[in-house]
Amino acid sequence: MKDMETNNEDFQKSKTEIKPKKSNKGLYIILTILSILVLISGIIFYLGYQKYKENNNSELEYSQNRIDAINGIFSVAQYENIPENYREHIYNFLEYNSYLDGTYFLTKIADRAKSVYAFGDFTDDDNDEDDLAVLFEKNDYTSSMLVIFNHKGEGLYIKHFEGELPVINSFKVGAKIYENEAKLTPASCGGLIIKTDYRKEALVYNKKTKKFNSHYQYTEDDIRSMNEPEEYYDEGYEEETTEAASEASIINSINQDSN
Repeated sequence: MKDMETNNEDFQKSKTEIKPKKSNKGLYIILTILSILVLISGIIFYLGYQKYKENNNSELEYSQNRIDAINGIFSVAQYENIPENYREHIYNFLEYNSYLDGTYFLTKIADRAKSVYAFGDFTDDDNDEDDLAVLFEKNDYTSSMLVIFNHKGEGLYIKHFEGELPVINSFKVGAKIYENEAKLTPASCGGLIIKTDYRKEALVYNKKTKKFNSHYQYTEDDIRSMNEPEEYYDEGYEEETTEAASEASIINSINQDSN
């Protein structure tokens, strides 16, 4: 009986004993690791943001420099009608061919500038976007180069004019031009009129041959000359023959008199 009482007392005593607290060491370790991770993340984010700012500033600076370079090509107000995307096509062409050194350039003469570019549907490609023809001047100031771009900036045609500075304007399909004969006929495709000091040509794309062809454009004097009768040239010959015969007759008379 006494043993039972002792056991009960021990049991009650064990129940009332305060259990030791668990160690906080593990929690401290976890918090330390989390703090380090947050710090590292912050450093990475900061460095990344700084790099982004540098790249963004570089891109902005490059973009601004490019815009300034593009605008520098179009130095007179007459080029304001050229949309931004076509301006980039022109700049890209000059840049790709290393012409930005001034080998070829757009004229800086305002009166001429309006006649060195023209828009039109030069290949009849069934879309609503215009092609662009541009005359670049060479740095000898006497020669030029004609380039036709589509709306994507792809080159369609190039022609060099040595010792010539022509001007251009566009015409639409159906416009009356001289094509293959000395007779005005409706143009089979939109094209360009190219004028030099000595001649005028129509540049027209041929959908059958897949090529641009040049057609001489007759002047009024050309047509007048072709319509004049051929006897015009024979009269001069006849006059020369008559004069020669008269001279021979006079000489014969002189010889007869002397005899």
